[in-house]
Amino acid sequence: QIFIRHCDKTSESEEEVTALSESEFSCHCCYQVLVDPTTLTCGHSFCRHCLANWWASALPRVRTDCPECRAVWTGFPKVNILLRDAVEKMFPAVVSRRKQAILSDPQFCRVLQAFQQQGKRQPPRAAPPQNPPQEFCSGISIVLCCMAMVVLMWRVYSTSTSHEVLLSKPLSRWSADDVTLWVEHLSVWTNQYKETFRREQINGRLLSALSDDDLSAAPFSIENQSHRQIILEERHRLRQHRVSLNLWQYKDLNLGKTLFLLLSLRRFPRLTMLCLFLFDYDDTFLPFIHTSCPAQTTQDSLTDTPLDWPSWSQWVEFLLMYFLLPYQLLSAFAWHWMSVHYWTARLVMLHAVLLSTLDVHFFWTLLKRGQMRTLPERVWQEVLAVKTDASVFVLLWRLIPLFFCNFIFYYSLCICPFNTAALVRRALLQTDTQQQRI
Repeated sequence: QIFIRHCDKTSESEEEVTALSESEFSCHCCYQVLVDPTTLTCGHSFCRHCLANWWASALPRVRTDCPECRAVWTGFPKVNILLRDAVEKMFPAVVSRRKQAILSDPQFCRVLQAFQQQGKRQPPRAAPPQNPPQEFCSGISIVLCCMAMVVLMWRVYSTSTSHEVLLSKPLSRWSADDVTLWVEHLSVWTNQYKETFRREQINGRLLSALSDDDLSAAPFSIENQSHRQIILEERHRLRQHRVSLNLWQYKDLNLGKTLFLLLSLRRFPRLTMLCLFLFDYDDTFLPFIHTSCPAQTTQDSLTDTPLDWPSWSQWVEFLLMYFLLPYQLLSAFAWHWMSVHYWTARLVMLHAVLLSTLDVHFFWTLLKRGQMRTLPERVWQEVLAVKTDASVFVLLWRLIPLFFCNFIFYYSLCICPFNTAALVRRALLQTDTQQQRI
């Protein structure tokens, strides 16, 4: 009797333990025994296929919060191996039956496969230990920023005078103040006439149309014939003068356009060139295409026709580089200025090579993942983000100090290549890590 009572108590305790174990090892999504239990960073565990269904329940977006406490997980959830082995050991029949049911359901298999592929695509997060190379790169960036500030101060205090910059500007774009400044610098005796030019608001186009009779009549009333002759000869010399601007002179005359080209060509080279073709064809696009894709000169052709319509061979070369390697067009343009800006041109060409590497890596990644159809949406989102960031800058353009604009110019020209080199290094290391995992 004592033995029978002991056996009854033992069986009752085993049933209680079994019932307790099933409730403790159940998923809070399907309320059944856990299959491939996956533990989130908040501590809650779920079946992997249940978590995959929750992850894909808000497509095209995905959910990365806990189904129970709504805490967002970090990284990518992994299977809890210790918990999985314990559940399979305690409930082998139940786990086997549930796995067969999951494999026979095509929807579960499809969602679980997409969930697993997302886990393979996401690169492993490196812990933030002390990294001497990163500290070294940050030190180099600080030194380069200090050097950029020194160069900027030197450029500010060693710039050419406004009259020298004026002579590099086309006569048709002169304002009334420019004409007054030019008259003032002709000679000492022209100071008596500059107020008349300022009062009459004579700009570059009106200056080109003035004749000897106009200068002798009112309101100018220049009675001295030699004075009228000198003014007309100097104007004729301005007409014959071919304007050839270097980088610094172009920046001084067109600071807004220079900043736009520096920032937009780095982010959207193809869209920027299309914008120049549509809205700034004569002044910017034609010189750019003739410089980056020069025509093959013959004996019958003139060597200095920068504003002619490009030939078909130039268009073919330009369009080929435009679609495949647009940054190499910038490199070819910088190569033309090697004799004028030796080190700056080399820096631009190096930056173009790095940007081309990032561009090729981006398209290769999209092609390998089968996400080329998402390219228009990605470009549109990037354009909207840039427009949002630059809208405040554009609205407050008149209030921004010149020193700040110059700093952005030199930072984009001299410091951004090193930032791009760091991005290229990170992208290539990420690719090597994914290949090793595969």
